[in-house]
Amino acid sequence: DTIEAIETPDDHTVVVTYKNPSVTWFEPFTGSHIGPIYPAHAFGDDPANKNEAFLTNPIGTGPFVVETFSVNDQITYVANEQYREPTKPYFSRVLLKGGGDPASAARAVLQTGEYDFAWNLQVEPEIIAQIEADGGKGTFHTFPGVLIEGLSLNLSDPKAEVDGQRSQKDTPHPILGDLKVRQALNLAIQRDVIAERFYGEGQPATANILSGLASFSSSNTSWAYDPDQAAALLDEAGWTLDGAVRKKDGTELALTLAAPVSSVRQKEQAVIKENWEAIGARVELLQVDSSVYFDGSPGNDQNSSHKYWDVDLAANGPTSPIPTSYLNAWYAGPNGENIAQRENDWQRDNTSRWQNAEYDALFEQLLQETDTERALETLIALNDLVIENVVHIPLVQRTDAPYALSNRIRPENVAIGPRFALSFWNIANWNAAEGQS
Repeated sequence: DTIEAIETPDDHTVVVTYKNPSVTWFEPFTGSHIGPIYPAHAFGDDPANKNEAFLTNPIGTGPFVVETFSVNDQITYVANEQYREPTKPYFSRVLLKGGGDPASAARAVLQTGEYDFAWNLQVEPEIIAQIEADGGKGTFHTFPGVLIEGLSLNLSDPKAEVDGQRSQKDTPHPILGDLKVRQALNLAIQRDVIAERFYGEGQPATANILSGLASFSSSNTSWAYDPDQAAALLDEAGWTLDGAVRKKDGTELALTLAAPVSSVRQKEQAVIKENWEAIGARVELLQVDSSVYFDGSPGNDQNSSHKYWDVDLAANGPTSPIPTSYLNAWYAGPNGENIAQRENDWQRDNTSRWQNAEYDALFEQLLQETDTERALETLIALNDLVIENVVHIPLVQRTDAPYALSNRIRPENVAIGPRFALSFWNIANWNAAEGQS
């Protein structure tokens, strides 16, 4: 949306023209999950061609090319014979396995030695330490991060079907549409218990969606665990206790809380369920395999883009120091065009279905900001709006993608560090440790 035109004056040159100058000019082409300029011929020179076959077997300039890909299972890469550095990569084949649970992935590297690398190991500190100690076949690594473990609230109604879809953007949630209810849920969570018990040292509880860099961390917000105040807010909102569960106008305060399958996430879910039920909510827990939960296919109605539930628990975070692509998750856009809906194949970023004119105006201002200091001030203002409106409930400022590495791989060349680049950015330089093959 920030680009005016992309032109190709010759076969090997691309000229990008922006609509406006901006300190965030780099965002369309950098960051963890975005960046490619695709060749038009691969899409039949048709901008409307989604070409899903290309997206599962893309053309690129990296050190490896796709050999085989099994959706929600695994992908095999082989060395790119046309890679720009003729002596690299150092491995002829790479197998990536997806799905399953983090503890099993850790054991596959640290104990059994079946794999050489396991990414984003969300495993309790004492369990990962035990796996590492018992195995002896690899090491576990963490580093300070900006990843936010949190709850995304659905402000649309996931039960009502409108024109063949649920969670339709203009159908308000009958419970979470009330700010006092959202404030009560926010006050009822023991963030410190979750942070200390399931994440450990260097991963504190947080009140912000932007945390971990002093430049964009807000000092205007705070979190508290206050179940009495939470109950008082629900009373004010008209949700009165009827036995153990509150009701209003005959409707129960009943919520579904979804999360990808993970031992840590299920324990987090249990804490949150206990906290919310203590103030009079009924909470149903849903667990979805991570390969399904994070799969963005339009036909998959069990993914986080559809959000056919009330609340979900996952992690996300900025992918650059001025992260417009991350904050786009709360931008509705004109006529709600940035909200994930059937009309856009659920491919847009705003899955909370939040529509706030003040946030949208500030976000659009950020996209055109040319002064870095003012851009950082705008980031904090955007963070504060999300927190004040309790659209997202941040829980923990996590380390970025903790990983296990086998002793067969030279650790210096893996070069994973704090966010803003994918874990495999340097894989052309990964090589075997001394004495290994």
